[in-house]
Amino acid sequence: MKETNKLNDEVLENVSGGTLTQDQALAKAFAHAGLKKADFVKQVELDWEHGRKVYEIKFYNGDLEYEYDVDAESGKILKFEKDYD
Repeated sequence: MKETNKLNDEVLENVSGGTLTQDQALAKAFAHAGLKKADFVKQVELDWEHGRKVYEIKFYNGDLEYEYDVDAESGKILKFEKDYD
């Protein structure tokens, strides 16, 4: 069973001072997933998508695989997927 959701303009807490760190972006993804940490973090990568900096994040918790795109400046969750591994 795969759960995919693209969020609309819901804005999460803005972070002042520019680009989020990898740890801050990962914390946003964990919070959205309802987790404090994951069993295994596979990827936290800063990339450009549609003219903006985005962290692409992939992690595993139990039998679930999570994938997130987090705006690197605002902290907004742009996309997430949750799938059984």
